[in-house]
Amino acid sequence: MKIFSGTSNEPLAGRIAKLLDMPLGDVEITRFIDNECRVFVREDVSGQEVFVVQSLSEVADQHLVELCLLGSAIKNLGATKVTAVIPWMGYSKQDKAFRKGEAISSQLVAKFIEAAGFDAVISVELHSENVLPFFRIPVMEISAHELLRETLFSSERNFTSENAVVVSPDKGGVSRSERFAEKAGLSTVYLMKHRDTATGEVTVDGIEGAVDGKAVIIFDDIINTGATAVTTSKFVKEKGATSVYFLATHAVLAGHSAETLSQSVIDKVIVTDTIAVPTTKHFATLDVVSVSSLLADAIMQQTK
Repeated sequence: MKIFSGTSNEPLAGRIAKLLDMPLGDVEITRFIDNECRVFVREDVSGQEVFVVQSLSEVADQHLVELCLLGSAIKNLGATKVTAVIPWMGYSKQDKAFRKGEAISSQLVAKFIEAAGFDAVISVELHSENVLPFFRIPVMEISAHELLRETLFSSERNFTSENAVVVSPDKGGVSRSERFAEKAGLSTVYLMKHRDTATGEVTVDGIEGAVDGKAVIIFDDIINTGATAVTTSKFVKEKGATSVYFLATHAVLAGHSAETLSQSVIDKVIVTDTIAVPTTKHFATLDVVSVSSLLADAIMQQTK
């Protein structure tokens, strides 16, 4: 078995390899002056089972092409099975055509990955369940819910059904929030809100349930611009919440989101390292927990 890494999240790939007690495979990834990607696998993979770690994070297009070139090169060298380990499946938000004339981007990404020669995929919390049917190869989807819950509850905070509640940030996250709340032994409160389709601005219109005097835990799969997190947190604080903890699996942290979150009323933001978070986007209330053990376990399951 061998493990290779693309350039999108080398720190995570290194942690996975360390847990599996093996070095990362020797590969040279360079770009021509016109920014075309060039991949050169330096070692023999013939007859081996190979895993390639690459998140489809910013810049998603480049990292997707890099992943496909790696898969193709390794497959052409005679690897018996090649699995794409994609901690963050970029384009998973584009799982349907919202307007006539739009491409279903996540469907095309699945085809690209298959065409590159990958035999299977391991990913962490796909944004939409619609993505799975787009693949004709096996996909193992891992949940980070328990990891985030343990991280939050491992501190001295004593969350009970009397002093804490899980708040669902939007309709799309209701089932996700309910599953998280059930595992944590807490109840769920539901927000009513809408998003301006022209500006993207989120407005909270109301709440079903009480947060007064309670710690609020908001769980989502992605934290992108931070607009939802900030708006929701401000609303529940105004409704009497004593503290707010925002948990998200994928820290996209687009644009000025890190600065926005650092200046918000959120007491703690906990994310995973499915996307590499550069030091420039770290802030005092941010904690990053690694999914390396989850992915190392998934890789071992695949090899059995």
